[in-house]
Amino acid sequence: MLARGQRLTELLKQDQYAPQPVAKQVLIIYAGTNGYVDDLAVDEIRAFEAGLYRFVDNSHPSLLQKLMEKKQLDDAMKKEFNEVLKQFKERFMAERSAASPVAAAVAAR
Repeated sequence: MLARGQRLTELLKQDQYAPQPVAKQVLIIYAGTNGYVDDLAVDEIRAFEAGLYRFVDNSHPSLLQKLMEKKQLDDAMKKEFNEVLKQFKERFMAERSAASPVAAAVAAR
């Protein structure tokens, strides 16, 4: 519970003078409260969030627009959120694990 709280705190942080649109806030809070960041280190949360926004903007641009039009998170939206979050999480984890050996090799030099 405390670990999730740390991650949610990190998710709620926004850069000064650069607030996120409400739909993006709903998406990232949904991700945090539904366990999509539970296995990430706290220092990876901001990278996950930024990557998720890029992924949604590029691969699923209508997702957030639908949420703004409906103005509610119904079962259909939750299903779509879960699908998008699962796709992104798989990509994020693959990129992270691919980068780990490289980072370790560079650090060893």
